[in-house]
Amino acid sequence: MPSEQLAGQERRSRVRVIDALVDGKDNYVEDRKVADKIAQVLPGGFEGAKRLFTEDFWFRVRVCRMLISRTEVSHFVLLGVDQCETSAAPLHKLIHRDAPDAVVVYVEPELDSATHALAFDTRTNERGPVVHVVHDDIYDPALLTRLFESSSVPLDASEPVALLHCATLPFLPSGSGTTPAEVTAGQIDTLPEGSFIAVSHLCIPDGAAAVRAANVLEESFGTRLCRPEAEIATFFGGFPLVVPSPLTAQPALVPCSKWYPPGPLLERFAVDDYNVGAVTHKGKPWPFA
Repeated sequence: MPSEQLAGQERRSRVRVIDALVDGKDNYVEDRKVADKIAQVLPGGFEGAKRLFTEDFWFRVRVCRMLISRTEVSHFVLLGVDQCETSAAPLHKLIHRDAPDAVVVYVEPELDSATHALAFDTRTNERGPVVHVVHDDIYDPALLTRLFESSSVPLDASEPVALLHCATLPFLPSGSGTTPAEVTAGQIDTLPEGSFIAVSHLCIPDGAAAVRAANVLEESFGTRLCRPEAEIATFFGGFPLVVPSPLTAQPALVPCSKWYPPGPLLERFAVDDYNVGAVTHKGKPWPFA
């Protein structure tokens, strides 16, 4: 299919717009127009956007590594394929480096992105690494019910799951008839006890300029890309958050770069305040929460 026709079919491609923001090559003119509007309102423009989405990827990496080292979770459901190309991507390779027998399920709503991701789909021996790609609606509150009921998806409804909803909810279409809180509430309700849920979302820092920027983005892309931090805090189903660092006892939403950082933050970037993340635990109180 000619690229112009494909772009016309999926004008709101989450993956392609993020690809354009991080200077990737898998995008079309329509995606670059939206990316340009987003970059104009982010500190640092395209360089700021590249850092923002790269840090979001490393937030996911640190979430998975923390869960592998401190919990018994071995099933990971990653909503959306990797949107930001890094030297370490794709994420499942890093998961399997630390947990060779982990089960990783990618769920991607965009057909062309899901088709490309099928190259990841592989199953080895009984205790070897498993990667499975599913084309489905990540914004459907009933999504996990279908995954657990499907005989082709290697998930066990009795096993705790790590669900990662990162860099996805900002792209929920405004006219979808559902809110991010309703999406995550339905999905969390389906998760087995002992599961963990990670969410990252673009946020509106304090200041009228940021609010105006968020309005511009909503008008141009048809979604509420940025939301107030207080609203993002409602996306965790009312469960307590995991502390964002071993150095603090205070659970909180934090900029993704500050969640379990690999070392001292030597430099502060204004764009970091535009993306926050956290992890919550479903079930009995977790000792590290």
